[in-house]
Amino acid sequence: MKTRNLVLSLAAASLALGAGNLAADADQPYHVSGQFGSVNLDNDRDTRTNDVWWSVGFGRFFGNNFSLDLEYDQFSGTFRGTQAAAPGATYDQWKLSNTGLMGRYYFGQSKVRPYLAVGVGSQKHRSVLDEGRAISASFGLGLAGQLTKHFSARAQALYRTDWDDNSQFQQQRYNDLILSVGLNFDFGGKDAPPPPPPAAPVAPPPPPPNPDLDGDGVLNERDKCPNTRPGAVVDLDGCEVEAVIELEGIHFDFDKATLKPEAMVVLNEAAALLSKHDRVVVEVAGHTDSRGSESYNQGLSERRANAVKNYLTSKGVKASRLSARGYGESRPVASNDTDAGRAENRRVEMIILDR
Repeated sequence: MKTRNLVLSLAAASLALGAGNLAADADQPYHVSGQFGSVNLDNDRDTRTNDVWWSVGFGRFFGNNFSLDLEYDQFSGTFRGTQAAAPGATYDQWKLSNTGLMGRYYFGQSKVRPYLAVGVGSQKHRSVLDEGRAISASFGLGLAGQLTKHFSARAQALYRTDWDDNSQFQQQRYNDLILSVGLNFDFGGKDAPPPPPPAAPVAPPPPPPNPDLDGDGVLNERDKCPNTRPGAVVDLDGCEVEAVIELEGIHFDFDKATLKPEAMVVLNEAAALLSKHDRVVVEVAGHTDSRGSESYNQGLSERRANAVKNYLTSKGVKASRLSARGYGESRPVASNDTDAGRAENRRVEMIILDR
């Protein structure tokens, strides 16, 4: 009775310690085990025990829920004397030992896991009467809990039957109840790889260069004209600079829009050049000096521009490539305070619009 109480107390303590950990199972698949406990013998054995039942084993988990163990256990005792012959007398020692396989199926993945145990073995008996072997079968229930990474505990109640027909002449089978607690040493798992070293701090990427979306060579942050047409000549602000063809010799008398002979010579060369570069589109720009009213000079500049345009079309330049515009007196190139300066301002220019 004292042995049985000790087994139950140790079982409760072992499982309490294991309550904070999960089963080792597949993390540490192999284990060696040791168990001890007490046996409630079949009354038909006519024996009593005076020794502790103990067991050692080696096993392996297959997955997380099933283990298979090769186990050896034994215990010993004495025969009870008959009351008629010698009350209370005992005879020589007898011993039972069992070698077999024990499979255990564990339920769930909780901190303390119940399990079913089923085993088969060869049980050897030795007594004053004889010795021999018999087949044994075991069925039981248990609880298991992990103590540390390498140690686990279990408490088990095992019902064992064997077909020993020699120890007692009148019996063909015996049924015993084994209560035990045990400790496993778990091993064979691979250590987790060390954590990777912390990544070196990554320098922030350099700020992207300020783009030049219109491709005129002036970055957007300084480009005051961000949508300049491709190929245009621009100033430092990114704004298009007019490509002006100064037609030397295309000047007019005061208040006149009539082309002079020397002007026609220059325009003939301009027409030939435009015919050669047939993708160029130009604006014919007419100008005046400052004498006269502003509105009158505006009309005069337009007439001068149209005179040049008409002459160029007469020389084969397509009218679709030419536009005429008058600027009046608004764009002088020389001083209007002298006759020479005013003569310079009475002019026509060609401004390239597209190439």
